[in-house]
Amino acid sequence: MVYVCDNCGALFSRASKQDHCPSCGTALIHSANQVERHEFASQMAELIRSNCADGPRFPNMVVTEISMPSYFAFKLPATALQIDSDMMLEISVEFGPSAVDPTALTANVWVRQEFGETIHFLMSIYLPAKREETTREQVNRFFGALSGNERFTSRLFDFVTEQLEHDA
Repeated sequence: MVYVCDNCGALFSRASKQDHCPSCGTALIHSANQVERHEFASQMAELIRSNCADGPRFPNMVVTEISMPSYFAFKLPATALQIDSDMMLEISVEFGPSAVDPTALTANVWVRQEFGETIHFLMSIYLPAKREETTREQVNRFFGALSGNERFTSRLFDFVTEQLEHDA
């Protein structure tokens, strides 16, 4: 979010809510309007151009956020999808608090052939968060959400048939 200091006129950006100007320390700041955001973007672009004109251009990682999702995996034979093949699937599920809804959990489901080099995204799952729920309980709920899930089964089926066509 871009902010403007009403005291010194500084334009600055922060990932979280800000209540003080980093230049003068005053609490007289407000969220930038569209014109002020455009001015800030122009100033940043010029700063980057002037600083990087002769050198290599790397992204500026001033503000980063590290998340550590939980993870579980399981194997499933293609025959479980009523496909006559000896293909074995590795299903991976990474999950954690939702980035957009603090009252929810999000999981991303991935699949690849056993020992395959490429992993394919299948789908996301959203569940309501439960107070003081253990990781093991969350795993059980996500696993249960996949069991009998027609969308999950359909996407797995499509993945397997594409792999078989590709290998043929």
